[in-house]
Amino acid sequence: MLKIVSLDIVDLITFPSGILFVIKETLRDDSVKVSFYSFDTATKSIATVTKNAYLFSKFGPAYAPIAQQLGDYVSCDTAKLWNGQTFIIYSTGEMGLFDENGALLRTGDLTYRDLPARDAAVDNNYIWSVVPAGNLIVRYSLLQDRVVMRIGGDADTSFSGPVAIEEYDGYLYVSCRDSRKIKRVNLKDRSVEEYKAFDEPVFKYLQVGDCEFAVLESGVYML
Repeated sequence: MLKIVSLDIVDLITFPSGILFVIKETLRDDSVKVSFYSFDTATKSIATVTKNAYLFSKFGPAYAPIAQQLGDYVSCDTAKLWNGQTFIIYSTGEMGLFDENGALLRTGDLTYRDLPARDAAVDNNYIWSVVPAGNLIVRYSLLQDRVVMRIGGDADTSFSGPVAIEEYDGYLYVSCRDSRKIKRVNLKDRSVEEYKAFDEPVFKYLQVGDCEFAVLESGVYML
């Protein structure tokens, strides 16, 4: 594994040639500075990027009105929908839906049994999210505005402390902090298998082309 950075990462997203990440730095006067960087998979190099480049990659062409309405545009996770709309969700379960022009269409809270969901992966007309406190993932219907399915929880030990979720080629990849594993869910039959295991907590998993990335307790790595 190649360690990319071990600083305080507050967000990490993909872009066509690699990943973009946000670092929070505390200055001498105790003020906080947020900086934006990229890692290119071809050159294995880190470079600074503009805030607008980060926002465009995260929210798409309508990033300006979306970011203005959110205020805190770093802490949320996003999912870009098939129709140009953008779904956002915070770790508190607070969610929002914006149209292709950045107008707010819907707000609310995504929860399961009063437990907050977080992160988002698109599955046709549905959003999959993780519920860390319930050790499960849920399928949320955008059309019905409700949770319609869950995997895990109760006596099911498929997930332990799931904190992030991504979809690639018909599979969900669930980062499980407590078990230190990435679990993979087949969207065709909902079967769950172990994909990767680590020696420390894992907080996020991403793919860019043939490259894989993981955010572990000790830093961001290219696998």
